[in-house]
Amino acid sequence: MTKEYVTLTDAYAETVILRSRFLAYLYHIESEEEAAEKLAALRKKHYDATHVCYAYCADTEGHTVKFSDDGEPSSTAGAPIHSVISKGGYRQVLIAVVRYFGGTKLGVGGLVRAYTEAAIAATDNAKKQKYVLSNVYSAESDYNAYGRICASVAAEAKITVTEYGDTVKFLISVPSGSGIMKKLTDVTFGKIDFIERGEKYEIY
Repeated sequence: MTKEYVTLTDAYAETVILRSRFLAYLYHIESEEEAAEKLAALRKKHYDATHVCYAYCADTEGHTVKFSDDGEPSSTAGAPIHSVISKGGYRQVLIAVVRYFGGTKLGVGGLVRAYTEAAIAATDNAKKQKYVLSNVYSAESDYNAYGRICASVAAEAKITVTEYGDTVKFLISVPSGSGIMKKLTDVTFGKIDFIERGEKYEIY
């Protein structure tokens, strides 16, 4: 498993080149099935569009990749869109560019530039999110110790679930390979048991 990856939030951008409109839709996706659903909805919404070209990376490793020119000359649309995703190192991202032809042919080079610019415009309007593979621990402590734990983890780790009662029960995610657990053991004087519960990706 990759230790970390970057994805993007949903975004939209529109560019106009020689009267052709390029509507770029960017979606965060988590599967090929979700990508297919998004594309089907776009084709229904823009039933009168000239082309709906796209590219996506649906997994966290960069292996589940697909792109389409949707009738544009070969490698002038899907590949340039995919290049924007690939160069950005983005995962679980779909970018679809809807084109309404404006009456002027752009040529091969012009199409590559147009689809590239449209895809970049969408990524510029999106927010980056970094997911880090983390070890998840459960623990229980008194309120004083919990306060010291919160002060110690700061941006180095993430408390994800907290249950307040006579004591505080919580889950904490720690980036894999981080030395933060030794720090937590020190600030709690070794009196808190941190029980490992597995791995998951967390946003930091």
